[in-house]
Amino acid sequence: MDRFHGERYESKIIKMIRHVFVGAVFMLLINFEGTSCLNPPQGVKLFGSYLQWKKPPDEDSVLYSLQYKRSFKSEDEWYNVTSHNKTELRFKITPEFYGAEFRVRAEKGNNTSEWKYSTKVQCVNTNACVPVMKLSVKPGKVYVTMDHMDGSLKYEHGEHIQFNVSFWKVDNGGYSKVESIITNSKKQILELESGQNYCFQVQYLFYDKPYGNISNQSCAIIPETLEMVKSRDLLFIISTTLLVTAMCGVFIFLLFKHHKKVKPLLQPLRLEIPDHYLEFIRSGEFPLQACPSPSCQSLQSCDMILVIENSSVKQKGQEEEQVV
Repeated sequence: MDRFHGERYESKIIKMIRHVFVGAVFMLLINFEGTSCLNPPQGVKLFGSYLQWKKPPDEDSVLYSLQYKRSFKSEDEWYNVTSHNKTELRFKITPEFYGAEFRVRAEKGNNTSEWKYSTKVQCVNTNACVPVMKLSVKPGKVYVTMDHMDGSLKYEHGEHIQFNVSFWKVDNGGYSKVESIITNSKKQILELESGQNYCFQVQYLFYDKPYGNISNQSCAIIPETLEMVKSRDLLFIISTTLLVTAMCGVFIFLLFKHHKKVKPLLQPLRLEIPDHYLEFIRSGEFPLQACPSPSCQSLQSCDMILVIENSSVKQKGQEEEQVV
């Protein structure tokens, strides 16, 4: 009996859990139906410079919520377009929304519809795109490479969309006349003056009329050719040689004209050599100095020489007397 009552108790608990689970699912379904009972907007698409859609079928007095995000990554955040009038069925696309994706849903009271998504905003939708431009310079030449930000303009307008390349020379802070080249090619080779600074800009032309915005200017200095470098170096050498020759000629002319005034200045300084040095140079011996007075207590070299000389004279005199 205890086992029987235990099984009945467990079955009641299981049934109770089932009832609670079913009730919770039922409430979720009611809430989902309450929030998704509205039909979504129809025909959401980009047409020219506008995002357009149609109202849901069999729905009146419906408002529309519009959001955008910058890329197509699922984790990116969606932002509300606050400038949109919620009753309108279209939105003007400005250049700031280039590359963005939009989504629209209907709202009525507490009820909302599911979101409807647009395609990515491209150049053909903004009317403000500029071509992508790159410069590559070589001696005497400039390679201007252009490309579309996306393929929408080329796909939409074909050969009617062109590039208008403008360039001008910057000379001492001034600007020369602006020249332009209209082309369908994405690469343009321009032969320009070497050693000069040139600036470039590019813009779309649609049926020969400006389309979109003009690009920022890019400037570059055209390198000189090898022949120009050699010619400049040769001219520098010749000019330097002529200048040095002219300076030498002027110097020689002035020297010849004023040689009497210049001659004394070019003579070396006259140095007088003392007489005892001259005598030494001529004879090879220094002259003897005068002997000091007998009262001098110190014995000097002249005293010794004098004594020796006197003694030798006396000895020679005695020898002569003996011979006599």
